[in-house]
Amino acid sequence: MSPSLLEVTGLVRSVPVGGFLSRSRRTLLNGVSFTLERGEILALVGESGSGKSTLARVLARLDTPDGGSLRLGGEDVLAAEKKGASLAYRGRVQMVFQDPFASLNPVHTVAHHLERPLLRHGRATQAELQTRVHALLESVGLTPAESFARRFPHELSGGQRQRVAVARALAVEPDVIIADEPTSMLDVSTRRGVLQLLRGLTRERGIGIIFITHDLASARHLADRVMVLYAGSVVESGRTADVLAAPRHPYTRLLLSAVPDGADFLRAPLPVKAATGPVPSQGCAFAPRCPQADARCLNTLPPEHHPAADHVVRCHLEASKGVLDNAAVSS
Repeated sequence: MSPSLLEVTGLVRSVPVGGFLSRSRRTLLNGVSFTLERGEILALVGESGSGKSTLARVLARLDTPDGGSLRLGGEDVLAAEKKGASLAYRGRVQMVFQDPFASLNPVHTVAHHLERPLLRHGRATQAELQTRVHALLESVGLTPAESFARRFPHELSGGQRQRVAVARALAVEPDVIIADEPTSMLDVSTRRGVLQLLRGLTRERGIGIIFITHDLASARHLADRVMVLYAGSVVESGRTADVLAAPRHPYTRLLLSAVPDGADFLRAPLPVKAATGPVPSQGCAFAPRCPQADARCLNTLPPEHHPAADHVVRCHLEASKGVLDNAAVSS
């Protein structure tokens, strides 16, 4: 059986906080584990500060984790490349950033942005550059390619700039694309086109995509699987249809309750407690805000509960329900 395209196990990332006399560390990622298969889109969802972008930076090797393993095509990357990401890794794992204007140099043309990775990674010779640049632009729907190649970033719309960013990622023929909130700065009329472009990449090229978003509507229509992060911990994951149709963790239900939906546009989200104090080091990360939390939620890490195939939730209440359900079936 071939290994997963990307396999992440127990990733931990922390940063120092406080002054000289009160120095401590804040945990940004707490034992994150997941897999990504070829041609699959995995959506990472959660509120601001949940650890989504931190995880993206670790996967792109822009940050170094404190612990855990990262395997790409079965190879333990962190063990093999201890001094930083190799050119080969950066060629296989590309990132599309949230702000399409900030990620493009305003003094260079679109062609320049695509030529650099082609030359740096040996994907084209000098004589082939123009043809390859035009082909990349056409592949992301920017036509006529000759016209777009001559333009500068400020001459493009937000959606067009983001398509250039996707074309730049495609230039090195990656296996994985990490898309960090790629549509959050786009208007609704152009958002759909970028999402369709990402979906097309998985079907046509077999690229695995990690789609980071706070927009559950986009995740519902685009992603094959969803992973819900809260305070650096994975609280629920599974197939998109299972997780979003029947969320099991209180935090996932909270996120869905806040999504505007037709007649319920003005409904209030589920009530939660105000966050007070640090995240528990041993229990459930969401326990201080969860209205259903009890003593075990604060003191003991919830076990993994599997309500359905490929659906995992870390919640004491759900685990208890599972035990009761199994007992009822047995009797």
